[in-house]
Amino acid sequence: MSSPDNAAMVFRALYVLIISFVVVGVSACSVIPEPLISKATGRESYRESSEAMMPTLKEGAVVTGTVTDGTYTPKTGDVIAFLPPKSWGGSGGYMIKRIIGVPGNTVSCCDPQHRMVIDGKPVDEPYVTNERASQIIFEPIVVPEGRIWVQGDNRDVSLDSRNHHRVGVDGTVPVSNVLGVIDVSTAK
Repeated sequence: MSSPDNAAMVFRALYVLIISFVVVGVSACSVIPEPLISKATGRESYRESSEAMMPTLKEGAVVTGTVTDGTYTPKTGDVIAFLPPKSWGGSGGYMIKRIIGVPGNTVSCCDPQHRMVIDGKPVDEPYVTNERASQIIFEPIVVPEGRIWVQGDNRDVSLDSRNHHRVGVDGTVPVSNVLGVIDVSTAK
């Protein structure tokens, strides 16, 4: 064998050896890429990027959520991570909010005690930071099939369904945009 052939063989052997050490080292350290973890466990981590969910979640809090798989049935009160509809504009990232209205609910604000009203009944919301359930008053809206009405817990700063409810746009979010249901007890 010629000298260049030997050099190529040595180079290949070193390359394989280095790659082997990297793979074994990564495995030994239990470093697994996050997408593989979420697919294996059905859970994903999310970071609250604003004060919109205070006091439930502080800005910067990292929480864990159960990934929705296309069969999610929304429940009033669930805290969710979702992709906002295109009509909301924004950067394309996810948001974290609380579900206030599910398909078929009639949602409005507010009763004489400044509470949200769902299907004609006032709702007590102990997680809301403000005295009023909303500074934004709106007439009753029926949440369409396959959509949800969401609001942050810190209603004075949250940009949510209320802010995007206008002529020609109902402010609701498609259920199919829900990424995960947040377990607020995991907040760090």
